[in-house]
Amino acid sequence: MKRNEAITKKKLLSGLPYKKSKLQEFNIRELKMLASVMSLESWGKTKDELVKQIINNQGELDLLDERLENFCEMCGNYVAIRQNAHVVAESGRARINMLKLCPSCHVMFDTRLKPRLYEALKNAGVKNLPESWQKSIYYQAIEASMKSPKRKKE
Repeated sequence: MKRNEAITKKKLLSGLPYKKSKLQEFNIRELKMLASVMSLESWGKTKDELVKQIINNQGELDLLDERLENFCEMCGNYVAIRQNAHVVAESGRARINMLKLCPSCHVMFDTRLKPRLYEALKNAGVKNLPESWQKSIYYQAIEASMKSPKRKKE
């Protein structure tokens, strides 16, 4: 992340929470930057849509400052690109349910860590574990493709 971009993001975050009138003073680039730090989808959104989305999600702003630096939350390496990984796929986009991971850790988290945690916690007697942890994302994708109507015709 460029130094100026990091400074801009910190400045934007320091003003949280924002009133709608203040957000409407921002340019589209600033709104997209703020949405990005908040883990909100900004692609193809208009300025008004971004303002509404930010207003609606300001209540979920916990543990936000650590997201400004490009470090993977799992391995700690500095990376140019981080991906949003859901801790529990069935839950929402609250910050506590999201991890900013490098692409390698994201794959490891979804394919190896979640299924192992599921089995270990299940063996320890923990109930109501997330369904999405039971199988690797690859197995989930295979199962979904096998159930598709196109596949059934063959």
